Amino acid sequence: MEFLLKEMTGKYYPDRYSMYHQGDTVREAFYVSDGYVACLGFDEFDDKQVISIIGKDSIIAGKSFTAQEPSAYEWVCLPGAYVMRVSYVSMKEVYEKFPDAEELARLVMADISDKELERLKLLKRDAETVVYTFYVNHREFLDNPGMMADKELCTYLLISESTLRNVRQKLFKEGKL
Repeated sequence: MEFLLKEMTGKYYPDRYSMYHQGDTVREAFYVSDGYVACLGFDEFDDKQVISIIGKDSIIAGKSFTAQEPSAYEWVCLPGAYVMRVSYVSMKEVYEKFPDAEELARLVMADISDKELERLKLLKRDAETVVYTFYVNHREFLDNPGMMADKELCTYLLISESTLRNVRQKLFKEGKL
């Protein structure tokens, strides 16, 4: 544990910050200690979509990190995030010295994957259910609207900007949010 603490660095991000851009090789694994990190994808027209929003107590070590190849995605700390980082070389050394650490990392990442699958199942529901569930599970986005613009959030929820605003307003009026 002492080795890992020596190798990890942490930083608080009061503002939005792009850690890695599309095409960069992700050289560090991340542990989201507090707040959120967003994964952004781009289509052939360079239109941006929020692919994933990863919260507290999560490990991010995707394909770019594990294969040490250019990333198809951009990784962004949202305002208020505190993220710990460990280099690829250090992480390999941790796994060699502490085999159980690799299994623990796999379990944490599997949990993130399961949460994403649940979110995808939710997207087939009506817009009110999608918006309500998002804000119940991510209250910080309501309390701090500057975390992510509606235009981006809509790409994550797969609804239009006007639908998001109308449904959110309706939920406020009904006292549900």
